[in-house]
Amino acid sequence: MQNNNTTPRYIIIIVILSWALYNIWPTIKYNNLTSDEKENLLSEGKLEKLESNIIRQGLDLKGGMYIVLEADIPTLIKNLATNRSDKFDKAFETALAKFNTDQNQSFFEIFKEEILISKIKLARHYHEYGSNLEEIISSLQNESEDAINRVLEILQNRVDQFGVSEPTIQKQGNYRILVELAGVQNSNRARALLQSTALLEFYLVKNNAETSEILNQLDELIKNTVNKEELKELSSNISTTNNDDTSNLDNSDNDVATVDDIFGETIENINDSTENNTNLLSDSPIQALIDFVSGGMIVNNKNFYALKKLISKNSVQEKLRSVSGTFLFSNESEIIPGLGKEKYYKLFYLEDKPELTGGVVEKAKANLGSLGGGNAGLPVVSLDMNAEGSKAWSRITGSNIGERIAIVLDGKVHMAPNIREKIPGGRTQIEGFADLNEAKDIAIILRAGALPAPINIIEERTVGPSLGADSIEYGKKSIVIALALVFIFMFIYYKLSGAIANFALIWNILIILAVLASLGATLTLPGIAGLILTVGMCIDSNVIIFERIREELNKGKTPKSAIESGYNRAITTIIDANLTTVIASLVLYQFGTGPIKGFATVLFWGIIISMFTAVYITRTIFYTITKKSINKLSI
Repeated sequence: MQNNNTTPRYIIIIVILSWALYNIWPTIKYNNLTSDEKENLLSEGKLEKLESNIIRQGLDLKGGMYIVLEADIPTLIKNLATNRSDKFDKAFETALAKFNTDQNQSFFEIFKEEILISKIKLARHYHEYGSNLEEIISSLQNESEDAINRVLEILQNRVDQFGVSEPTIQKQGNYRILVELAGVQNSNRARALLQSTALLEFYLVKNNAETSEILNQLDELIKNTVNKEELKELSSNISTTNNDDTSNLDNSDNDVATVDDIFGETIENINDSTENNTNLLSDSPIQALIDFVSGGMIVNNKNFYALKKLISKNSVQEKLRSVSGTFLFSNESEIIPGLGKEKYYKLFYLEDKPELTGGVVEKAKANLGSLGGGNAGLPVVSLDMNAEGSKAWSRITGSNIGERIAIVLDGKVHMAPNIREKIPGGRTQIEGFADLNEAKDIAIILRAGALPAPINIIEERTVGPSLGADSIEYGKKSIVIALALVFIFMFIYYKLSGAIANFALIWNILIILAVLASLGATLTLPGIAGLILTVGMCIDSNVIIFERIREELNKGKTPKSAIESGYNRAITTIIDANLTTVIASLVLYQFGTGPIKGFATVLFWGIIISMFTAVYITRTIFYTITKKSINKLSI
């Protein structure tokens, strides 16, 4: 009778244990690889596959990045405003300065106070958000709260596609977000992925006649509104960072550079060159900083900041708004054939409102340009639009054949091709990326969506691999010590039966690790704590069973009968006791984040597997031992 029952048990146990060993082997293999072996596998393209099958480690074990982000709510509020005037901008900047001085105050209250002092009719700038001050401020607060929730969702989507194991992304306070990225090696890439607003827009490029006209008008405007002393200061003492990174140029208003940095002159001739540059700017303030080539307007790196400074003046911006135009630069500088080794930014004069935005993008995929095209072998991002976007794209391209359309990402022009024909399918490409990784990240960002508000990094910490290695070592020691103490106790107290329980415990741990590997779950320090807790729970189940068997033996039953009755009596208690823990682990997993989820995952599967090993594996071993009649049981 028992032979018929034990054979299927053996098969089930062997299959499960074989599966466990199969899933654990990649982790064992990976952890025993030398640096050279990893490099060889990497060159062969096999390392990534191996890493995908190992037990992943959390931030506290593997190292990575800990980042606290803060949504730039003032910028969001400013961007929502329409028909902005100098008066509005001044009131806003005053409110922002007060807020930066004392951030314990609500920006909205400070902003409201400045609007009242300046006697500005806020409905003129926020007509979509209400008709009176109180209503508008309340609507803007709701908009900011909604923006934070959207930021959380978008960041989660971006990180998920980036491939970080078990990231932590959670809200802290009103406008702060905590992000933990385990195993991230390229901090710059991760930072860009998180902070990029990914605002994709399509602008029509204005024709040459309109461009020439506005440049002449702006030169006259600046000549009449900017005195020579200001131009001299602009020529000799300007904030700049002379490199190819436009983001640094945008945010370097406190660094002072010389004429040599801006106009390429030597230190010896600084005074003369300053005067010459001042005269040049006095005659044609804007056009003096622009070179005109067959492809359009270009700006030397050394002139970039000076031109940007002039264009950003309130009077210039007001003039541009009056003619529905705007100037934007290319995303990066490049060498122009025939103009030496210096790098130039391209400058575009565009319509002030986009024809289409990235909200219509349904799919975004990074790849290398196909053979036969002008972008062959270069990284590109292919875009597929939804039905609404396809219809709009077809209309835009069909009605503007022969014109140029600029593809703008985060305020920088990536490309501005000529429209040769109507494009009905809603497909296009973006070029101008440094490498394929940058294109992949942009594709991820576009798929996830644009951030509704800019976010700033206010705290950043890197957890080094050495710290993680220490945590792993301490975790190993704690598990070994716990196992050793449990093994000793069980063997001394329950003798041979205790040894059976210890054997089942080893398999319990192996199966748990195999489940973690197969699920792609992440092991964290709390997860190790959950594993140690599982050790105790597993032994607890065996203790209940053994005590029931002892009770049956004390009643005078035979070992076979005592084992059968002991297991039957204990199983209900074991299930009831462990069920409550399983429910608690599910709640932790549902509402917890990061390490808490790691703990909950280990605890859940640990309890399930411990019941299996205690009730099924040990029972099978006892069945095997008692196949032949025995008079005494070592328990």
